[in-house]
Amino acid sequence: MRLACLSSKLLLIYFCLIPINAQSSINDYFPQDLGPSSSNYGEVGLLEMPTARLMEEGSLKFGISSSYPNEYTYIVATPFSWLETTYRYSELKDRKYGPFSYSGNQSLKDKGFDFKIKLLDETFYLPQLAMGIRDLAGTGIFSGEYLVGSKEIGNFDVSLGLGWGALGEAGNIKNPFLDIHDGFRSRNSSTGQGGSFKFKDWFSGERASVYGGIEYYLFRHGLTFKLEYDTTHNGNTFRSTHPVKSRYNFGITKPLGKWVDLGLSYERGSEFRFSFSFKGNYGRGSLVPKIDSPKNVVPLSREQKNNILKNKQIFYRSINKNLGEENIYIQGASLNKKSAEIVIAQNRFRSYPRAVGRTARIVSALSPDEIDKLQIVVMNGDIGVSSFSISRDEFNSSINNLSSPNELLTKTELKTIGDDTPSILTTDFKPIVNFPEFFWNMSPALRHQIGGPEAFYLGQLWWKIDTSIKFKRNLTLHTTLGFDIYNTFNEFANPSSSDIPHVRSDIQEYLLEGKNNIARMKIDYLWSPGKDLFARIDLGYLEEMFGGFGGEIYYRPFNKQFSTSLSLHHVKQRSYDQRFGFKDYSTETGHLGLYYDFPNQIQSQFLFGKYLAGDIGATIDLSRRFHNGFTLGVFATKTNLSAEEFGEGSFDKGFYFSIPVDLFYTNYQTGDISFGMHPLTKDGGAMLNHHNSLYALFGDTNKSTILRDWNDILD
Repeated sequence: MRLACLSSKLLLIYFCLIPINAQSSINDYFPQDLGPSSSNYGEVGLLEMPTARLMEEGSLKFGISSSYPNEYTYIVATPFSWLETTYRYSELKDRKYGPFSYSGNQSLKDKGFDFKIKLLDETFYLPQLAMGIRDLAGTGIFSGEYLVGSKEIGNFDVSLGLGWGALGEAGNIKNPFLDIHDGFRSRNSSTGQGGSFKFKDWFSGERASVYGGIEYYLFRHGLTFKLEYDTTHNGNTFRSTHPVKSRYNFGITKPLGKWVDLGLSYERGSEFRFSFSFKGNYGRGSLVPKIDSPKNVVPLSREQKNNILKNKQIFYRSINKNLGEENIYIQGASLNKKSAEIVIAQNRFRSYPRAVGRTARIVSALSPDEIDKLQIVVMNGDIGVSSFSISRDEFNSSINNLSSPNELLTKTELKTIGDDTPSILTTDFKPIVNFPEFFWNMSPALRHQIGGPEAFYLGQLWWKIDTSIKFKRNLTLHTTLGFDIYNTFNEFANPSSSDIPHVRSDIQEYLLEGKNNIARMKIDYLWSPGKDLFARIDLGYLEEMFGGFGGEIYYRPFNKQFSTSLSLHHVKQRSYDQRFGFKDYSTETGHLGLYYDFPNQIQSQFLFGKYLAGDIGATIDLSRRFHNGFTLGVFATKTNLSAEEFGEGSFDKGFYFSIPVDLFYTNYQTGDISFGMHPLTKDGGAMLNHHNSLYALFGDTNKSTILRDWNDILD
């Protein structure tokens, strides 16, 4: 009772602390960035215990925290300023994955998702407050919840919080929520296969724990010192049976520039721990300055402009040459009495307004004085997606700093492709294209399986060759070939025991026998059957595990935030060697897709239909796209399979991120560094891997996305 009373008083005093007056300090001039650093589990925190701090919005961090008996590997992302999410892979070195005959000496692995939500920003009087949950819908080994506050006082950052579950095993106070409702009394401490949300266990249990800690920032030397009171272990849990000799942990963190943090700590009176993390804010903008200004085109003389009026081919050749230097390619052009119409295609600029702005600069400089409107039609591939009708005078004022992008927008008409917009069929000038066209790209790549019973990582270094042969507009053969350089797949010894069709769980056989493979060989035909409608049919080896035929239709209203699609394929499972053979299993699979763009650049996908194993259900995908193209997303699929039929994990789920490659370059270019993670490779909820899905090609072409990037038009 005395301890509970004392703890309550400490909490009251803490949250009423009045900080010293904020003022300029010599610390402001030290170059070291001593921002929030990681806990052992990845989220921003002390060592074992979390704080109320979060990484900056748009940040991504990879790290490892190593000790005995537990080691943690993690990826942490901050899609919003108020939300921090963590995917953690834990190794329990003093426990075995399974019987020796199954996994040898492989140690036990556990996967978990964590999140932290900021409840209150720090003010002059009040601390920053946050709540969080560790091991959300996981096995329960590391499950815990917390409420915590953090306050900066000079060079100190002080945190005080309450922990439940794995974070409250010291049990130094009665659970305060018992005074609210008796339903918080019961907590299920057993572990399982994961996949279920144990809502009733959150913030529950007879006891909770008060924890706290201090960080001291030594700016001159770029060091952060940490001291915490650790309430996680009691020396007799599934996570660790090692005795706790002390609940006071000490640590030091040293950043190496903006990208790397190193940490060393002494914990529980007997354990040393080393940590390393690589971090970056990929949502803020380019990581290197752009040295890629628009092409400077000298306006034509009066005589040259008169020559253009007499011979339009001079105009067409001039803009064709100048746009080609910007890697923008004319698909058609017409010079009328009052307007210049240009149809373009390009794959250099991620932002359509930037490509249109570069085009408008060149066309305006090379056009006769009588032209007062620039109509630029943008194509994606061989299909028109949007039309920009721009006032030439307003555009020239904008690029000369006499007007603004917003004023230019009021003098610009944005619309979808229709009968009244120029096209490659109606323009006067059409470049000669010699079909077939051949495109190719090759690079090293990785294929792997992570977290299996045989070893933590089994993988392959693979030489990947992508080719495309365009026979005519809209008709293309895509091929991906893979050649083995080095692999460790011979260690595979865990065949699937799934009771449903093995549409994905035979991954080991596909990797082992398909070291040199035809990953894809399919022919696509894409076209637009009507206004705001896009369609595709495909045939061939569609992906590494399935071949077949089918199609998709996609409706994207240009002026709306939503779109929808319908796909249907008949597929047959490919042989393990991924050459030309097939296995016996075949099925039909298809989905109705609904897509909606929420405010704050949140994109959503809802898919309903039949999956590869014959199960029926729905997939939800939520992502945050930053202005520069950096994307963070999560997804989950639930079908009519029971948790027992699905197996470990209970339902399919995962996360992904995509980093634009031009963040690392001084010039603009398309392409992304993409990574996606399924904690488990299961047959339930498995979808066909679509190459060039219509949503991926045309989902980002509506009016709202043009307005999102509109300021790029002058760049």
